[in-house]
Amino acid sequence: MIEKKEKIAFLKPYREEEIFFIENYGTLIIESRKKKNLTREEFAEKIKEKESVIRRIENEEMMPDEALTKKIEDFLEIKLTKSYEAKKIEKTLKKIELTIGDVIEVK
Repeated sequence: MIEKKEKIAFLKPYREEEIFFIENYGTLIIESRKKKNLTREEFAEKIKEKESVIRRIENEEMMPDEALTKKIEDFLEIKLTKSYEAKKIEKTLKKIELTIGDVIEVK
């Protein structure tokens, strides 16, 4: 007799809040890095990233993933993201009954 194995599906949970990068996040990184008297190369080395990745982030050509964002925020002691709570909007529809006069225009 062959046993059937149950498949278990893992669903990604619905996020209650959305995360967005602040405006001019690249400029904030540059200014914070310079306050610590670090070149881009030194900064990249300290957080164990490639200099080219840091350059692209500072120029806002790319957005860092969550792990890299956390490394940058922790090292420079800044906040690059804002979170907004997602709200469900319930739409109520009223049933409207149309007459032929509502649909046809008489000339």
